[in-house]
Order: sequence, then structure tokens, then C-alpha cells
Amino acid sequence: MEPKDAADESDIPQTQGWTEEEERAVIRKLDWRIVSWLGLCYFALNLDRNNLSNATIMNAETPERTLAGELGLVGSQFNWAVSVFYFGYILCEVPSNLMITKVSPSTWIARIMTTWGIAATCLGAVQNFAGLAAVRVIIGAMEGGFAPGTAFYMAFWYKKYELTARWALMYAISAALASFSGLLAYGVANMNGLGNLSGWRWLFILEGLVSVILGIATIWCLPDYPQTCSFLTTREKEIIVGRLPPTGPSVVAKKFEVKEVVESLKDWRLYSLSLSLMLMLTPAYAIATFQPTVIKLMGFVSTQAQLLSIAPALLQAIFVTIINYSSDRYQEKLYHGVGALVCPTLGYFLLATVQPQLSPYGRYGLLFLNCTCNSFVAMCTGFSTITTKGSSRAAFRSAFVLTIGNVGGVIGPQIYQPGDAPYYAHGHLINGALLIAAGICYGAAVVSIIQEGEFVGKKANMTVAERGGLEIEGEKLIDVSKVINTSSV
Repeated sequence: MEPKDAADESDIPQTQGWTEEEERAVIRKLDWRIVSWLGLCYFALNLDRNNLSNATIMNAETPERTLAGELGLVGSQFNWAVSVFYFGYILCEVPSNLMITKVSPSTWIARIMTTWGIAATCLGAVQNFAGLAAVRVIIGAMEGGFAPGTAFYMAFWYKKYELTARWALMYAISAALASFSGLLAYGVANMNGLGNLSGWRWLFILEGLVSVILGIATIWCLPDYPQTCSFLTTREKEIIVGRLPPTGPSVVAKKFEVKEVVESLKDWRLYSLSLSLMLMLTPAYAIATFQPTVIKLMGFVSTQAQLLSIAPALLQAIFVTIINYSSDRYQEKLYHGVGALVCPTLGYFLLATVQPQLSPYGRYGLLFLNCTCNSFVAMCTGFSTITTKGSSRAAFRSAFVLTIGNVGGVIGPQIYQPGDAPYYAHGHLINGALLIAAGICYGAAVVSIIQEGEFVGKKANMTVAERGGLEIEGEKLIDVSKVINTSSV
């Protein structure tokens, strides 16, 4: 396949060759078949990543049957059991994502899910802190690459200003389902003693098996590329590929290019976006890990705390969808991204200052101010993915931003220390300050990208059909017929 020279502007077709009704119909099909499945997979990820928070308060009324009691956890060992997950996760994030330029997406995502699920079930057999920490590191390493991999994978299917909304929808489906993890934990707690196993062991075993099953099914349920998709007609494939950006990743130009990675590392905005995500994810992981404990110490028993964790998570899923859909609809990322951090910042400062004067339900109500915060994850990840050119750059940028961002997963579990209980005032103050810093870093990068003009406005909305093909190396063009034709894949 030899690329030809880039066409003159006069040679660019001015019509797209399909109707809006056809386009909307094929996008609905993609949303139903791809985004819904990835949302289910991401739900399994969140179950296995965050179930330690539910496990730690399970059967708290019988201390000898709790996770801490059986494993002999003392001091900040629980905090470190949460943090070490991200050591393995961070190390494997970038190399795992780059593998998608070498291996088919369905195969690699299935591998990620199946291996982390197997490791997660092993948590049900650990006997001490060392075993718990070791298995958590392995789970993190196996899970590395899933989040940026899905963001990169969607770039093969969706336009630039559809990507964030779809990734957010995947996240929202996951969050909505995961909001019932407290209800699941409540039910599994009643299995305490079954087979002479504690309830928290059953939780790890059952939730790990969910990931294994979904991982194996992903090989058949997740299509790789529009050009090779079996559930699309030839006409639908032409529409999907023809409407994609000419600078986006494609199966016909997915060769890994080291120079693209090197060029990405020279862009200061990559680091600014990465730092903003780290500053935001630090409080996000802190509250995600300790929310059942924080709620319990507000004045509720453990079973109430499990159930009360459902409502904030459901509202969070709604806001993730609305804010990111709006940001794509109006192609505006600055005010949507910074705005998503305003209410959570206020909420943390209120939690740090007024909790002692409030009733248990009044304290609990303040947690709802945090429900817009996770909208920022999809916003920042999606924006970093669409503001670049080529498969290697897109794969690297999405993984790099999430790798640095997930350093917050190491720091976050250290925010809420036992000595700061029951109000965790110092932890809430730290979280509020971190969100302010995140907004500043994100705003600086987005303003610079807007001023550059390359990835906003008319240029950002040009399609393969309009351009006449797929741009590579910024100067050459792969003819549109070769981009769409499955025989060239």
C-alpha cells in the first residue's frame, strides 16, 4: 500500500455521500454494540479495583471475621494495600496500550480482563498483609492499559467530538452498575461463614469471576475495526470510515512509530494535562476507597453505609454523561472541564469545616457535591486523545496521561489517615486544594490548544471523505478507497 501525495484543497470532495439519517442510525448501532459492552467491562474493572473499600467494613460487627481481623492489618497497612495496586498499574499502562498497535483490540482487551479477573479471585485466598499487597500489585499490572486502551480503541470508530461523550457513557454505565456494588456487598455479607469462608473472601472470589467471564466473552463480542466488523453492512462501513478525521488512528496506518512518541514528549501540554488528571484523581481515589468508611463514621452502621454509597454513585453517573455529552455537543472543553471541579471543591471544604455541626444525614448530604468530579476524567482523557495525529501518538498520549494521572491512585489512599477520623478534616482540605490546582493545570493546556487552532473548529471536524483519504506523517495521504476497502486491511 503506497501513500500518494496529499491532494490540493481544490481536490477535496465537498459532499459526504450519505444522509444524516443514515449516519445517526449507524452511530446508534455502534453505541449499542460497542459502548454498552465496554461499559459492562468497565463495571467489572471498578468492581475489582474498588471492592477493597466494601470488603474492609464487611461484617464489622463481628471483628474476628473482618478483613483487617483475619489478615492482622494494623496502622496504615490497609492504605498501602490500596496504594500498591497502582505501582503495577502505572508500570504497565503505556506498554500495554502500545500493544494495541500490534495486536487486535478485542484480543488484547480480553487478555487484560481475563488476567486481572484471575488475579482478583486470588484475593479470596490471601492470609496476611504481604499476600494482600502482592496480589494487589499483580492485579494492577494485569489491569494496566484497559482505560487508555478503550479511549484509543474508540478513536477507530468515532469522530473527535464524539469520543469524550462515548468514553463518558462507558464510564457512566460502569458507574451506574458499580453503584450497586454496595448492595452486592450487602448480599455477599450474608454468605459469611459459608464453606467456612468469611464474607469478604466470597466478595473477592465472586467479583473476580465476573471479570474472567466477561473477558473471555469480549473476544467474540467486541469488534476490532470498522473495516473488519461483521455486524456492519458495506454501506455502514463506508459511512463510519468516511466520517472519521483524516488525522485519526486507522487500521490501515496503525504501525508503531517511535518518532511519533518522541514528538509527543516534546509537548508541554501533555504534561500539563497529565498533572491535572493526577491532581484530580488523588481526591477521587481517596474518596472512592474510603467512602463506605467515611459514611460509616458519619454515624451509620456498616450495612447502612454500604447501601448509602449507592445514591452518590448513581448521581455521579448521570453527571458524567450530561457534562461530557454537552462538551462534545458544543465542542467546548475549557468551561466544562473546570466547571466540573467547582462543586466538589466546595463540598470538600464544607466537609472539612462544618461536619461537627451537622446531623449524620446532613454530613452525608455534602457527599453529593462531589458528584460532578469524575466527569473530568473522561473530559481530560478524551481531549488528550483527540488533540494529536496518528495511531502511535494517540495510543501513547492517552496512556501517558492516564499513567501520570493514576499516580493519584498511589497518593489518594494516603489522604484519609486513621488519626484524622471521624471527620477527616485534614483529608478533605487537601482534596479541595488539589482540585483547585487541577483546574489551573487543565485550563492552561486547553487555552494553549485552543489558541493553536489545529484541533478545534473547522479543522477538527474535517472527515476522511472530505479530505479524500487518511493523512500520514502530516504530508502524505492514503486514498479514501484504500482506507475504506477491507481488502487493504
